[in-house]
Amino acid sequence: MTHQARERRRRLPALAAGALLLPVAALAFAPPAAAQDDVVYASDFEDGTVGDWAPRGPVTLAVEDGALLTTGRSADWHGPSVDLTGVIAPGGVYEIAVSVRFADGSAGDALTATVQRETADGTSYDSVVYQAPAGGDWTVLSGEYSIASPATALTFYVESPTVDASYWIDDFTVTELEPPGIEPDIPNLKDVLADDFRIGAAVDPRDITGDSGQLLSKHFSQITAENHMKPDAIQPTEGEFSFSAADELVDYAEANGMEIYGHTFLWHTSQVPEWWFEYPEGHPNAGEPLGNSDEDRQIMIDRLEAHIGALAAHYGDRVQAWDVVNEVISDNNAEVYRHSRWYEIFDGPEYVYEAFRIAREQFDAVGATDVKLFINDYGTENPGKRDNLYNLVADMLDAGVPVDGVGHQTHINLNTSITQIEDSLLKFADLGVLQAVTELDVAIGAPGPDEEFPQLEARLIEQGHYFRDLFAMYREHAELLESVTVWGLHDGRSWLRSETRPLESPLLFTDALQSKWAYWGIVDPSVLPEIPDEEEPEYARVQVPLADAAPAIDGERDAVWDEASTVATEVVIEGAADGATADVSLLWDEAGLYALFEVADPSLDEASANPWEQDSVEVFLNPGNTKEGGYGPADGQYRVSFTNAVSVGGNGPDAGELTSAAAVTDTGYVVEVAVAMAPEQAAVGTEHGLELQVNDGTDGARTAVHTWYDPTGLSWNTNANWGIAEFVEDVEAPGEGGGKLPTTGAALTAALAGAAVLGVLGFVMVRRRRAAADWGE
Repeated sequence: MTHQARERRRRLPALAAGALLLPVAALAFAPPAAAQDDVVYASDFEDGTVGDWAPRGPVTLAVEDGALLTTGRSADWHGPSVDLTGVIAPGGVYEIAVSVRFADGSAGDALTATVQRETADGTSYDSVVYQAPAGGDWTVLSGEYSIASPATALTFYVESPTVDASYWIDDFTVTELEPPGIEPDIPNLKDVLADDFRIGAAVDPRDITGDSGQLLSKHFSQITAENHMKPDAIQPTEGEFSFSAADELVDYAEANGMEIYGHTFLWHTSQVPEWWFEYPEGHPNAGEPLGNSDEDRQIMIDRLEAHIGALAAHYGDRVQAWDVVNEVISDNNAEVYRHSRWYEIFDGPEYVYEAFRIAREQFDAVGATDVKLFINDYGTENPGKRDNLYNLVADMLDAGVPVDGVGHQTHINLNTSITQIEDSLLKFADLGVLQAVTELDVAIGAPGPDEEFPQLEARLIEQGHYFRDLFAMYREHAELLESVTVWGLHDGRSWLRSETRPLESPLLFTDALQSKWAYWGIVDPSVLPEIPDEEEPEYARVQVPLADAAPAIDGERDAVWDEASTVATEVVIEGAADGATADVSLLWDEAGLYALFEVADPSLDEASANPWEQDSVEVFLNPGNTKEGGYGPADGQYRVSFTNAVSVGGNGPDAGELTSAAAVTDTGYVVEVAVAMAPEQAAVGTEHGLELQVNDGTDGARTAVHTWYDPTGLSWNTNANWGIAEFVEDVEAPGEGGGKLPTTGAALTAALAGAAVLGVLGFVMVRRRRAAADWGE
């Protein structure tokens, strides 16, 4: 056996990894194209030994005539395997190739080549070639492979779906096509923006070493700890503080002349340990949930003082700004404040005031008087939520609360109105507070796993144009901004990249640490290609008939619903395909839209504190079908749980009021809603953007989401991809949808979303409607 490996071959550290399967990883039957001196690992069994190869499962490996034979298989995953842990480096692009054939007389007609990837987060299985046709003659299987971050172990193996098949392999090679590393000669992003504002990235310790660390120090002038300064990381157990991971980030930033933005003291999610909301040890009710008495509130105040005081004492002014409170404004504009455990214990928003007073006292006490204190939230580009946050900050300032700044998270997408983002900056400028963009990413609407995405390259070009226009606006108002931080160093480290969205690419650099069109849109827009022209999609359309009489909103199916149009939530957004779904009946009259969700869900759950993770339904309504992106003044997102808890009630200030009722059934539950509409919209012949969604909760977590039409998972953020409801007097086939559904379910997902591979150059792109002022066309 010939074994070739480069001297730089090394064991990778035990950090999380993300795999990137590149275009030809699907199926390829050609030998490696790279030069021989790029081969970083090879085995050809010419020495008559198995060498590094080992059985995967109870199989027999034997070398005969310079090839490796696998026999004795009894499961599809059994086969020959080899350790590639020290061969594949993060950021590099490799071609893996192996010659294969079935043994004479063996059953089987397909073989699969896979890499098992172990990280601190668990085990993943990355297909290099999946069930490629094979027979008794030699065939070369090859595909490109890359990982974004280090892995604890990488194991390559060959398997067959025919469990008792025997087969040969030979001439295995791993060829480096693109070495890992950053682009050293492109402009430093931080220098391009130096006269405007600091540019930051959210990171954790895996981002500050090796090539990732070089990328970070080259382009960014500020960092935010993505997770390691949150309450669960700093104080997992009451009174026991852990600063080690956060210290690594602070030390790195100081060594590289970077500022540090702290995130966060107070939050509402599971990253705040449960002990925060329970009676302490030594209390008669130790371990039980706190109530809302003065004594209980004092326990929370004492805990805030201890937590913030420890951080102030440890870091002083080494961290130049902090998110004191994070995400305290409700998505339900009528509700104003998020009804978190903090809100419940304090019976209102007073805890926000207290947190800022405590933070100022604690930092001043250690001489860190220049540390800036921010309130941070997402969705501030939406007019209703923007106004609620503005009013809170104005009230705090009037009360003498030391709030220094407002953080705009800015988790957005290609359809988000840049004008609305600008409006938020200008509105808060009136208060004289500092402002920062704290968690920027721009989703491209990538599809779920194993779905084609021919639009990928076009979306990335469009993303470049979007970043061009967004940063042109930011730079125009640079005097209003302290900093702009992207939420992740590169696409492979984005919180939006997951098994359910394996191709989502919301940041400035690729998994392989290379610049994207998004980067060039900021640095040199002149190099951007034109956004490819595209046809307007034929959105799913349903004719909604005029009701003979308004249905009683009581959670029961009245006879009037027999004349309704009905659609089904068949598009899988996340989770299992057999998760909760609904048939949704639709009617209208001069008062507005009516919907009856009949949900099939055998197990009902509302254990999560997050309403979107409970069993619930949602109606998204865009009166007039403007599809301008984001949420317009009259647009609404309405969420109702199976117990009739309304958690979202319209994102625009002029969104219609919601009336709802719910009832549990033998097969799930029913939710009946009425959404009020303006008289000019509730009329024959009008068209309205519409989306319908079912959330499936299990044991306190959301395990599935299904929609009627929009496959992007971004209905909560933009109206651009919703279907269309046409108000008519009558439909030809009542109860059967009554309208044109040209592309829905799986067909829509394939048409509008797309692909299991990256880098596909052939595409059909759909140009979105957008405001000319936003896009500079």
